[in-house]
Amino acid sequence: MPVYHFIAIGGSAMHGLALALHEKGDVVTGSDDVVFEPSK
Repeated sequence: MPVYHFIAIGGSAMHGLALALHEKGDVVTGSDDVVFEPSK
């Protein structure tokens, strides 16, 4: 099972990609200074 870590996961592009990978069953972690709606 792949593991992905995203920097700036609160942005709209990274958030969408992270959700798609998570729904596929991959492990996803991330970091960001601030997470805005709707990513929050």
